Amino acid sequence: MIGREGLLLDEGRELKKILCNKLITPVYQPIVNLRTGMIFAYEALSRGPEGSSLYHPDKLFAAAKMEKCLWQLDYLCRSMAISHAEKSINDRELFLNVDAKILYDNNFHQGTTARFLKQCNLNTKNIVFEISEKTAVDDYEIFRSVLKNYQCQNYQIAIDDFGAGYSGLNLLVQISPQFIKLDIGLISNIDKNYVQRSVVKALVDFAHAANIKIIAEGIERKEELELLIELGIDYGQGFFLAKPKPRLEEISDCVVGQIKKAYENKEIISMNTLLNITIGKIIIRQDTFSSDTPGYIILEYLKSLKEPLDVIIVDETVPVGILNHNIFYQQLATAYGMSLYCNRPIRLIMDKNPLVVDYETSIEEVAQKALNRQARYMYDSIIVVRDGKYYGTVTIKKLLEITTKVKLNSARHASPLTGLPGNDAIEWNLIHCLKKDMPFGVIYVDIDNFKAYNDSYGFEAGDKVLVAAAKLLNETLCKYADKFFLGHIGGDDFIAIISVDKITTVCQMIIDSFDCKTKKFYSPEDQANKYIMAHDRKENMQRYPLMTVSLAVIRINKKAGITLTNLASRAAVIKKKCKAVMVSNFIVDVYSGE
Repeated sequence: MIGREGLLLDEGRELKKILCNKLITPVYQPIVNLRTGMIFAYEALSRGPEGSSLYHPDKLFAAAKMEKCLWQLDYLCRSMAISHAEKSINDRELFLNVDAKILYDNNFHQGTTARFLKQCNLNTKNIVFEISEKTAVDDYEIFRSVLKNYQCQNYQIAIDDFGAGYSGLNLLVQISPQFIKLDIGLISNIDKNYVQRSVVKALVDFAHAANIKIIAEGIERKEELELLIELGIDYGQGFFLAKPKPRLEEISDCVVGQIKKAYENKEIISMNTLLNITIGKIIIRQDTFSSDTPGYIILEYLKSLKEPLDVIIVDETVPVGILNHNIFYQQLATAYGMSLYCNRPIRLIMDKNPLVVDYETSIEEVAQKALNRQARYMYDSIIVVRDGKYYGTVTIKKLLEITTKVKLNSARHASPLTGLPGNDAIEWNLIHCLKKDMPFGVIYVDIDNFKAYNDSYGFEAGDKVLVAAAKLLNETLCKYADKFFLGHIGGDDFIAIISVDKITTVCQMIIDSFDCKTKKFYSPEDQANKYIMAHDRKENMQRYPLMTVSLAVIRINKKAGITLTNLASRAAVIKKKCKAVMVSNFIVDVYSGE
C-alpha cells in the first residue's frame, strides 16, 4: 500500500515530466454575449496528460505548489494557451487563470507574457487575467499596485469565482476589475431560488453602476440562461452554451437562437405596454403530474423544491387541474390527512377548474381574470396553453413583477402630459413589427391648426386638447382594434400601430369622434364662426379654421427594403396631402416592398 509520502513523490516526478516535455493540453470554453449570442471571449483551461494522476487542473496546480514550481507551470499553461489560440482568436478576448500568489513572483514581472504575445502577433489588450476570489490576499496595498502595473500595460482583470470565497467585496473595491465572474454556486438553479436571484440582481446593478461587465459561470440549463438574461447579465459561460474544446469553436445556431429570443422577450417587457405583451412570453416550465399520481409523490416533489410551486396536473398534454401547495399541506395536516391522501390519486383534492389561458392572451387581460377569481383561488398559478396543449405556468408573483416593471418602464419613457409611450418605445415597437411576418398598419395622427388654438386660448387649454386627443385615440382603438400600440411622438403628433383589417374603420371612428368632441374646446362665438383669429409667425392677425385631424396611414404588406427612415419619409408625403384638404380626413398608402 502506497502511503501519502509515496503518492506525493510520484506526483512530483509526474509534474517534472509534464514540465520538461510540455505535456499540457489547453482547452477553450466560449464566453458568450447574452444579447447577441456571439462569442465575446474564450477562457483558456489547462489539462495534464490523459490518464495521468495530474490530469485535472486542481491536482496539477496543487502539486506545483507543493513542489514550489507554480510559476513554471503557470507560464507553461499560459504560453501554450496563447500559442494554440494565436491563429483563431482574432479580435476576441482570451481569459487566462492566474493564481494571486503568482503575481508576487519576480518572474511574472519580467514581461515574459508581453514578449510571448508579441511573438504570436497578439496584443496585451486581448488578454484578461482571471484572479480567483477563493485565493487569500494578504496585503491589498501590494496586490493592488501589482495589478495596476498590468492594467497600465492594457491587460484587463477579472475576479473569478465571485461569491465562492472570502475576499468578497473588499477584493472588488480594491482592484477595480473590468469583469466579475459569478461563481457557479450563485448560478446553479437560480430560476428556482428567489434569494439567489436577489443577490445576483443586486450584483448586476452594482457592476453596471461601476462600469464593470458581469459574467455568469456554470450555466447548465435553459431556464438558468433565460433568467440570467432577464436579470441583465452581460456574458455567460457553461456547458449549456458550449463545453471546453481543444479548438476555439463556435457555439450552435440553436443556442444563439435561444439567447436572441430570450433577450428579445426581455426587451418586449422593458419597452412594451401591457396591451401588447402576451402571457406566453413570461411562462416558466415546471414538472407536471397526471391526475392518477398518488399524494406521497407530490409531497416528495414539493419537499425537493427550494421555492414552493403549485402542482400542475396534466393528462395527455391537456391541463386538467391544479393543486395549491398550501391547500395540499393543510389537507395533510388534518386528523387523517396522511392516510387519506398519500396513497390515493391527486385528482381527489386538486382544483378541477384552474385558470387556463392561451399563449397569445395579453398580460392585462390575464391579470384581470386572475383578480376576478374567488378569494381562495386568487394566488393560484395561471396555466398557459398553446394549440390547446400545456405550455407553461405563470405565478401570481411573476405576473405582479412583470406588470409593475412594465408600468414603471412605461412611466419612465412616457409623455408626462398624456402618459402615452414616447419615442424610444415607438421606435422599438416599429422595429419589432418590421421583424414579424404579419402585415400591419401605421397611423400617423396630426392635429391641424393646433398651434393657432394654442396661441389664442393659451398653453393650459392646448394641453387639455392634447390629453383629450390621447384619451379619444385610446378609447377608439380599444373599441375597434383587437391589438394596438399608441404612442405620443410629441406636440400634436401621435402614432398608432394596428392590424391591417381594421384600418379604415378605426380611422373613420377617430375622425368622427374628433370632429364631435373638439368643438367644446371653443367659445360659442368661435364655434358659430367656424374659425378663430390668431397671430401668424410674422405677428399678423389671421383667420384660422377650427382644429381638424389628418391621418397619414401606411399599410405595410411586405417588409423588404423598408426602414424607419423611409417609413417616416413616406408618412411625411402622405401627411402633406392630408393637410392640403381643409377637413378631417385620412389617406391610406399601401407599401408592398421595394
